[in-house]
Amino acid sequence: MKLTALASLLALVAVPVVACGGGGPESAQPTTPAASAPAAVSAAPAETTAASAAPAAPAESVAPAASSAPAPQAGPPGPGEWDKWSHDQKLAYMKSTVMGKEKALFSGYDSGKYGDMKCKTCHGAGAAEGKFKMPNPELPKLDLSPEGFKKLAKKSPKMLDFMSKQVVPQTAALLGEQPYDPKTKIGFGCLECHTKK
Repeated sequence: MKLTALASLLALVAVPVVACGGGGPESAQPTTPAASAPAAVSAAPAETTAASAAPAAPAESVAPAASSAPAPQAGPPGPGEWDKWSHDQKLAYMKSTVMGKEKALFSGYDSGKYGDMKCKTCHGAGAAEGKFKMPNPELPKLDLSPEGFKKLAKKSPKMLDFMSKQVVPQTAALLGEQPYDPKTKIGFGCLECHTKK
């Protein structure tokens, strides 16, 4: 499974709800019947890797000294480029672009919960030590079976809709990835940030 910088941001949701999709081909993502989950649930963004993902690091994080930090990228990485970027490039891009966009998205959804979003929101406690491994086991674990999606849609429909229609697509785009495709089981989705139950 690849690492995704933004997988970390998807991981932001400390609520038992997430976007659909998942990691690489080894992930057994369900092809959810239309009746068992919202249509948006089967459309999740592109495969990436998050083990070295580094969301925008606030002042308290482990950002390298300004003189040694590379210049921010002009845009998102192209397909497959995220894994080739250095840790410093990822960190700079997360700080300059990803964190701001994700924070705006999440605080728009729930400003009380996400208004003070930091790296650890998605990456967990390890972010304080410069460890941005994804998926993050501190995030809610997901049951990606058809029954699991049914339960999630019933328990937290608003969060599921938010994750599948806003967070996953934005995060995938920011990382230069494609949405998760349930037919090929390739693309950026739930399991880039969350672990399975």
